[in-house]
Amino acid sequence: MDDSRNKIRSFVGDLITRKGFSAKFTDDTKLVSNGFLDSIDIMDIVVYLEQEFSLDFIDRGIDQTEFDSVNSIIQMIEAMS
Repeated sequence: MDDSRNKIRSFVGDLITRKGFSAKFTDDTKLVSNGFLDSIDIMDIVVYLEQEFSLDFIDRGIDQTEFDSVNSIIQMIEAMS
């Protein structure tokens, strides 16, 4: 799962950097709650996860809290796998 964590951290870092924020964050940093990511960014992450990890959110739906940190995204991936 370390490879997955690194891929997610890199993707999220790119999103944050494109928005003009520093890409310095920890796996526990509250990305949505602290305003680093918004709903459009979450949709970008969903598309990335579907393509990179073959996940399907159609039946599951999207809960914004699951995208609030790298750790919560990893937990969601593990639960869906």
